[in-house]
Amino acid sequence: MRSTRSDRFSIRSPGSPTRTVAAVALATVLVGAACAGPGENPDRGVIAEAMIEGCGDSEVSGLAVFRERPSAEGVKIVDLSLRVDGLPDGLHAVHVHETAACDPCSAAGGHHDPGPFGKTTPDAPDFNHPFHGGDLVNVEVKDGVGSLTTATSRFTLSDGRLSVFDDDGSALIIHTNPDAYCDQEDELAAGCAGGARGACGVLVLAE
Repeated sequence: MRSTRSDRFSIRSPGSPTRTVAAVALATVLVGAACAGPGENPDRGVIAEAMIEGCGDSEVSGLAVFRERPSAEGVKIVDLSLRVDGLPDGLHAVHVHETAACDPCSAAGGHHDPGPFGKTTPDAPDFNHPFHGGDLVNVEVKDGVGSLTTATSRFTLSDGRLSVFDDDGSALIIHTNPDAYCDQEDELAAGCAGGARGACGVLVLAE
């Protein structure tokens, strides 16, 4: 039987230790959200999460929680709450990448960018950066702990042309360096979008 989008990108083991940790963190970063699943409480919106692990460093871990909501004008807004532990202090680039794979982290592909010109080559000169659908702002790590709260209208969690839950899903990548946003022509060089990949987490729908 062919799996549905919800089947392929949902967490299905509510009793596992990893899922328990994620659930506690989810409740913490989404204070006031109802406990019912998205289908049971339309006011809650669509929620997804990514359990973050280091790209070769087992000391790196974290959780990203995404919540989609409509703006006053009906535009879909995605709120992101991110915590990551174990990365070096400083700014680190954060992007949603085009494939739901983190083993190895390079398997996540380029930045999520489902526009008419296709998806991008990772970490290469690219005139569309920082305007890809998956481009986000830097997270700052202090004393080994990084946290970020931001919002974007560049991608959605629900079905549609901008959805991160397309045929091959998506992953959140945190890079080892900051994103310089490459907005000047002389900055368009490999590494300007954050360099090597430091951590990765596959996006899944929260049930």
